[in-house]
Amino acid sequence: MSSRTFQSSFSSQRDKVAQLEKQLAWYRAFFENAADAVFIVQPETWSVLDANEYASVLTGIPRTQLLGTSLPQFRRIFKLLTKSSSPTILSELSLDSPHNENLMVEVSARFVTYDGQRLIQANARDVSEQRALTDRMVQADKMVLLGQLSAGVAHEIRNPLAAINLNLQVLQRKIAPETADAVYVQTAIQGVERIAKIVEATLDFSRPAVTNVQVEDVNLLIRSSLELTRSTFSRKTISINVSLAEDLPQVALDAKQIQQVLINLLTNAADAIRAKGQITIQSYRELITRRGDQFVVIAVTDTGIGISEDDLTKIFNPFFTRKAEGTGLGLPITQRIIHQHSGSIDVESTIGIGTTFYVKLPVPQSEIRPAPLLERKASKII
Repeated sequence: MSSRTFQSSFSSQRDKVAQLEKQLAWYRAFFENAADAVFIVQPETWSVLDANEYASVLTGIPRTQLLGTSLPQFRRIFKLLTKSSSPTILSELSLDSPHNENLMVEVSARFVTYDGQRLIQANARDVSEQRALTDRMVQADKMVLLGQLSAGVAHEIRNPLAAINLNLQVLQRKIAPETADAVYVQTAIQGVERIAKIVEATLDFSRPAVTNVQVEDVNLLIRSSLELTRSTFSRKTISINVSLAEDLPQVALDAKQIQQVLINLLTNAADAIRAKGQITIQSYRELITRRGDQFVVIAVTDTGIGISEDDLTKIFNPFFTRKAEGTGLGLPITQRIIHQHSGSIDVESTIGIGTTFYVKLPVPQSEIRPAPLLERKASKII
């Protein structure tokens, strides 16, 4: 072979190698920049032979550690592929990762053959948030259905309950007082009365509320609510600390409904205190400077047992309660009333220290005037 021919052949081979390297880099770039996490998994050992950078991000495992890691969760994907008549299967898989012990991913997988080996190529995407949203929607549907069923059941219970109560009262009159039988009947009547309260609360929760909105003074409602709940406080050693801001703007609200909110919060605060403690109720104006909106805030704080972190996410769910005599409807009704007033209710709590509920009611535009961020009046004990 002549020198010229050899050089021409060498140059041609070099160009082919360069072209192959370019194509390899091209396909590698597609692999690395895929929108999904890509895993190449070896069946039976379930070792990750290759994975793109997003697979490392998704699992939270550095790529150098991810390669060679065994992921036995792909055993189920292998079985599905083996049984499927389709070359590609779509399934969900739970992957453990340092950042998420239950990472839910949607996997599109198929067999690929390389160097005589049958491997699994799986494209995965995180569907944890989508799954959580679906779960919340299912739970919301359950709550709607539960409300409808509860209203129907409550209506059916009222008539026989009234008959039981009437017969118990007739029986009570025929039994001599201070006898064992009289005690039994009185206990039964108390049980019936408690059921009646639960039924009434359920009906109140399920029926649409009709509001009678007028411009009102929030401080007057707070004082009247305190008077109505004073007997509740007297059962324990509870001091009431009142701090009401002067010159608060008036708020458009239904006085009876907001008074129901205040009584619920004050009663809950008293129930949270075991024997001795303090309840603080405040009112002040809050300004959101970004939009210029103003709110009247009512804060009810107790030094009671507090609410656990797990329970904080459930306290506004209907029928959830930790009280032996509770219905689990007080706070859901409270939240619904506040939302109907275009307001919000927030809570912060620490076990063993106490709880604070913040009720925010919007100030009508006609009542808005310049104000500092917070307005508070000096506290006093009543």
